[in-house]
Amino acid sequence: MFLITADDRTGALETGGACAALGLKTRLVRAPTGDDDCAVMDLDCRHCAPADARQRVAAAHGRAARFRGHKMDSGLRGNWAHEAAALVESGHRLGILASFPDAGRRCDNGTVFIHDVPVAESAFGRDPRNRLLSSRPADYLVAAGCASALANGELVVLDANTNDELSAAAARCRDEQRMLVGTTGGIGAYVATQYGAPTATLTRRRALPRPALVVCGSLHPLSRAQIDALHCSTTTLDAADQALAALASGADAVLATSTRATAISDAEADATAADLASATWRILAASGARTLIVLGGDTAAAILGERELRILGNVDVGVPLAESESERLHIVTKGGGIGTPATLRDLLPPQRPR
Repeated sequence: MFLITADDRTGALETGGACAALGLKTRLVRAPTGDDDCAVMDLDCRHCAPADARQRVAAAHGRAARFRGHKMDSGLRGNWAHEAAALVESGHRLGILASFPDAGRRCDNGTVFIHDVPVAESAFGRDPRNRLLSSRPADYLVAAGCASALANGELVVLDANTNDELSAAAARCRDEQRMLVGTTGGIGAYVATQYGAPTATLTRRRALPRPALVVCGSLHPLSRAQIDALHCSTTTLDAADQALAALASGADAVLATSTRATAISDAEADATAADLASATWRILAASGARTLIVLGGDTAAAILGERELRILGNVDVGVPLAESESERLHIVTKGGGIGTPATLRDLLPPQRPR
């Protein structure tokens, strides 16, 4: 079994999508049972205290597994460096692979770039809940207490600008018996090297059942551009019944939080996500929507709660498709900064009038 942990829900599902696309039976679970080829777990530690993040990742990887990995944010946000430190302290040799070339992420000479912009200077660096101070993974690792592990080779930061370099870095981790802490692209390459699976086709575009409810809690400007490009109107929480009416008529609908440029507190963000989750399930229950698309990791965690999901694969780069068997609902999740402005429009092309 391959055990993969992540610090938020979209990250867990992204890595699960990569594994499912490689042909592995994959589920998002609260606790692995050994019944799947790959079990992915959301540790929900993106915004918790560093000490809590360390404890959660150490406990999760105290479980038995043949292979294991930990998903880090491609924008270097969260507690990933502290989580790496806990894994080193638990006896794991690590490779840090922050590249995902297909999604425009690369690490060159120890610096992470998002579409050729150093990550700390990108929209990720201005995240209202997690602003960045550096574009170099090593800086965060040293701050988390990993200077000696970097110096003695227990922990290495791996460059990769292309998919070939990504596969080579993943193969190095395999050959050196390192656990990978990496992006979805890095985890996918690592799983492929361990199982000898082909990596050529990790994405399969498929028609999603309609109507679809799109829920956006992400404040990332790319997510906002994606919902603006859709051929349907966007409603906010105070007008959620408009989304219900649209879905009942057979049209797609978007439910989104309001945007703001300033920082927000964790309590405020959590309260908004909870309100969005409540409205989402009320709308789904009454509307007959067949597909749910969620943008943003915190939003996905609030909406999906403790549900365990069967992961089917990817419908776009870094955009996984899962199924909730209890609700007979297709669920697509997307990290805020993943994709292009046309991602949602491509997934939900205009429908012919009835």
